[in-house]
Amino acid sequence: MTGIRFLLRFIACAGWCIVMAGCANVAATSVSSLPDAEIVNDPSREEVTEELEAPTTPALPIPVITSPMHDEQPAVTIVPGDVLDRVRSRFALPEVEHRRIDSELAWFQRNPDYVARTFGRAQRYLHFIVDEVEARGMPGELALLPVVESAFNPFGYSRSRAAGLWQFIAPTGERFGLRRNYWQDQRRDVVESTRAALSYLTELYQRFNGDWFLAIAAYNFGSGNVQRAINRNLMLRRPTDFFSLSLPAETRAYVPKLIAIARLVRDPAAHGMFLPPIPDAPYFRVVPTDGPVDLRLMAEMAGVDSEELLALNPAWNRWLTDPDGPHRMLIPEVVADGFSTQLAALGLPARAGLGTYTVTNGESFASVADRYKVPQSFLERFNADAPSRLAAGQELLVPAGDVSQLRAGLGADLERRSHRVRSGESLWSISRRHGMSVGELARMNGISTEATLHPGQRLAIAGAPGRSSDAGSGAAASRRMHYTVQDGDTLSAIARRFEVTVQQLQGWNNMGRSTSLRAGQRLTIHLGANADVGG
Repeated sequence: MTGIRFLLRFIACAGWCIVMAGCANVAATSVSSLPDAEIVNDPSREEVTEELEAPTTPALPIPVITSPMHDEQPAVTIVPGDVLDRVRSRFALPEVEHRRIDSELAWFQRNPDYVARTFGRAQRYLHFIVDEVEARGMPGELALLPVVESAFNPFGYSRSRAAGLWQFIAPTGERFGLRRNYWQDQRRDVVESTRAALSYLTELYQRFNGDWFLAIAAYNFGSGNVQRAINRNLMLRRPTDFFSLSLPAETRAYVPKLIAIARLVRDPAAHGMFLPPIPDAPYFRVVPTDGPVDLRLMAEMAGVDSEELLALNPAWNRWLTDPDGPHRMLIPEVVADGFSTQLAALGLPARAGLGTYTVTNGESFASVADRYKVPQSFLERFNADAPSRLAAGQELLVPAGDVSQLRAGLGADLERRSHRVRSGESLWSISRRHGMSVGELARMNGISTEATLHPGQRLAIAGAPGRSSDAGSGAAASRRMHYTVQDGDTLSAIARRFEVTVQQLQGWNNMGRSTSLRAGQRLTIHLGANADVGG
């Protein structure tokens, strides 16, 4: 019966897609699932169009809701409404006219393919976000903020090192409980980042006395920076509304972009556009896993490709999820029942894709962890019954496959390396040397921040090779290095890996506007050239 229900859903879904394709006057086939290029929030826009280009993929399937099936009557397929209607019904930002809004709206009208790609990606996330916005009684326009922030690309990564649908920088994400470690970056987590973003926006709304435009500007530029702009105008006896403030170009364009996209959503036809309906039904279900899982195995069990699973679970840096959780997966609603049944039949080691390793003479947890490129605490957790001093012939649970990055660049700054403790060293001195906080170092090694270290002890440390810290000032050191281009490298991939921009790479290497590379070419890179900015 489950198979029949799924087949009916699939047939109904296909029919809906065909109808929508026939109605559209914007090329929906240009919808690209997940662009690899970084998202750059740049008001000039020319770069944005180029960097969002990616190989096209078919439009996402439209989930449908089926009524309970009975032997005596055929199933009735209920086509859900359009979630964009819910967004429109909750529009509450003040009506305002300004040339900046007109300029942003004109840009969207000139770039219908960009709009189609963005709302194609939004199909996965918008229903969930609208639910959250409604639950908090917030203006419906805020559900469209990821259009401005990331073009609904959960892997978006900006020049200021902001990440995810809502583009959190690391300090702000940490303040709102978004964990970031070797295994995951919750700034990319669909559920957690949405919760954090709406909490942050609510806090800003209260700080700026109920002015949503100022709150939205502060989300982009930082509340302190916006307040200073307000104070300047107060001193000069000028108005302190958003459009009267002296702000950077990006922030001046930021609020108008949101207003413009809201106007387009309110009445696409009036602006010569068409937005295909997005079903007002959950695209995904949150399924508990009760422990870490291998994402490749989860995709196979769900019957979806890895790219689809990663689009719903973009927080993970590795093929294996964090042993400390959260222990749950976002699974497409149309396959969630079957997935849950299969998952329940698997034991925890099998879910995590673990195998066994036979210890050889002289090996330790640290050396085995080095072999499998995982933190020592991971092995100790899964082998809690093993003695601290391993013996030859003993078997340990280890990852059966590699736990490398899901996508190039994810978690590159938190790659695992090890440090052998020398006499006189402390957690503080080691953390400073490797550009970490004492808390990060302690958490990565499963020890207390007050732990006493012993010479010869090995600690897992974080950081891409060459990461360092200026112990004198505490600021990240900026130093020059050379990178040899490998076959298949692209300028944008190298930029993401070393947390710099394409333009910086071009400037440092006298490349002009060229993005061409050849294997064996040596590039100069200045590490620590960027710093976190914004809220």
